[in-house]
Amino acid sequence: MLSIIYNVSRSSSERDWREQVLEVLKKNIKSPYDQWISEFIDFLDKLYVKWNNAERNVKEKYAYHMALLMADSDRTNVIRAKLNSYYAYLVYKGYASAYKLMKNKVVAGGESIYTWLRMYREVMG
Repeated sequence: MLSIIYNVSRSSSERDWREQVLEVLKKNIKSPYDQWISEFIDFLDKLYVKWNNAERNVKEKYAYHMALLMADSDRTNVIRAKLNSYYAYLVYKGYASAYKLMKNKVVAGGESIYTWLRMYREVMG
């Protein structure tokens, strides 16, 4: 687990991972959900700082999530994770409901965004 944390911290100095997330979101998020993309990118900065400064158990618990956000990959699971992290942010901020996202088939299921939502609540406080 510590190797994931090391790789996440190291990868942040490589190509800006927030730009990668932004590119994925701009390509895949449709209206009306696309209006909060830049706000989410700003949120990622705060999330990274809080996660990086969190207690060791919290940092380890969500290292895989952060690794997915920071991954420079076009693999389907990585793209889907980045999209789900965004939709979870919309729920976290109250811009959308998980029920509506599932009903409209924007996300495959609740668990796909609830894992991100739990992370946001625990890390951000």
